[in-house]
Amino acid sequence: MIRLAIREPAPGSDAAWRAEYRKHQDEQRVATVQPDLFGAPAVETYRRDAPAKPIVSKSRYRLRPDLDPAEMAMMLASAANWLRTRQRVQIAIDSPHQHAGRQGVVWRLCSPINADRVYVYLDAAGNERTEKIAFVEVRDVEPIAE
Repeated sequence: MIRLAIREPAPGSDAAWRAEYRKHQDEQRVATVQPDLFGAPAVETYRRDAPAKPIVSKSRYRLRPDLDPAEMAMMLASAANWLRTRQRVQIAIDSPHQHAGRQGVVWRLCSPINADRVYVYLDAAGNERTEKIAFVEVRDVEPIAE
């Protein structure tokens, strides 16, 4: 299935960067597009990515206490040096998040209501054909040098 065109965002905005990054990732995933001679939909063939690294003996959904306001303010102040849209990050391996150990880019920062969380656009792993955007706590995200 060939993707439909989306309304173009304003140039220079984060929305424009997200659209360009998403298009680039889609182009990397698709290996070939084979049109059908008799009018049927085109067939897309996808590249196989390296499989996600397995997480060794870790409870995925363990609960942990919330941060108090002072701890949260301190964590956000320390993350202010590197936390920005387009930053390459990795979800910490010891995180209870289901995508622990995966890498990606900070896709979007949250409003002040959820200032302790970010959206991370994960790199494809294995046979993933769709994009994965994870909603992750800032304390579970580690920056990666570019």
